[in-house]
Amino acid sequence: MMMKEKSCGAVIFRKHQDRFQFVLIQQRHGLHFGFPKGHVEKDESEKMTAKREVKEETGLDVEIFDHVKAKIRYSPRQGVIKDVVYFLARALNSDLTPQVEEIAHVEWVDASQVMDLLTYKTDKQMFLSLSKKGKIQL
Repeated sequence: MMMKEKSCGAVIFRKHQDRFQFVLIQQRHGLHFGFPKGHVEKDESEKMTAKREVKEETGLDVEIFDHVKAKIRYSPRQGVIKDVVYFLARALNSDLTPQVEEIAHVEWVDASQVMDLLTYKTDKQMFLSLSKKGKIQL
């Protein structure tokens, strides 16, 4: 019997001196680079989860583009299938405040560096697909 888990998160961008930048977080556990995300709580929509998790992990308020999203499916451990839904989101403020318990590091990264820093292939594919859907030139 497969257990199912679901998380939602966001690929957050801003325009900085005519260039696009994205928020990358580095997890305390394993130190891999990725995007903010977290478990859907009872009665939450995907969008609500993404907004809440982004705020908790990075301190940012964001505008979520609900029509621009992508899903990743993987197995974090045996017997578990996990779906992660990522939305494209625009930052409404720029000051990053990492959630100390979970996040080692959070930073704005130039679009050209994101692919080099991302740890997982699935995240790289999702990032490219979301950027394309959102018509963001990398």
